Amino acid sequence: MRPHRFQAFVLLIVGYEWLISGLNKVLAHHFVQGLGDELAAAEHGLPYGFYAVLLSHVFVPHAHFFAWLVIVGEWTSGVLLLAMGAIAWFRPLFPVEKAITAATLAIASFMVLNFFFFQGGSYFINPSDPYDEGIPVDFVLFWIQIGLMIALLRKKSSDEVIQPSLSSVDTSERFHRTHGGMSK
Repeated sequence: MRPHRFQAFVLLIVGYEWLISGLNKVLAHHFVQGLGDELAAAEHGLPYGFYAVLLSHVFVPHAHFFAWLVIVGEWTSGVLLLAMGAIAWFRPLFPVEKAITAATLAIASFMVLNFFFFQGGSYFINPSDPYDEGIPVDFVLFWIQIGLMIALLRKKSSDEVIQPSLSSVDTSERFHRTHGGMSK
């Protein structure tokens, strides 16, 4: 599988996850009205004190606004990542497409990290909750998205490094290309 196809496959999976997550919130008519109560209930007992402060001072008072921001952010991220994954399946992404995809992945990473903190997820041993997974899916998704973003922003991908075929040049030119310009 060519490198851009592997990235395309992962982009399609991540895009599908964001699209479905956003659509679930749109179709659940109580999400916008209920987010404030969910956030207020979550701020007590969070293992991340800084996030509890953010919840009580920023997110809970403006829950209605953030609910719409989450819906639009998740749905838009899903659509853009699916579109870029579909394009990348057939050809490497152009620099502008890479920038759009990387920006979308950055926004999606911010959203999933917020959800990780909101859920109070742990990434270390947690004997107080033996039914909790070892590494939460949200934390894994965060790192998958960061890895994709880094891969897209690298200066040269393996697709850009591939040299033109030497079969189209004559024998003397092939000798000069393969032997560093040394004469026969």
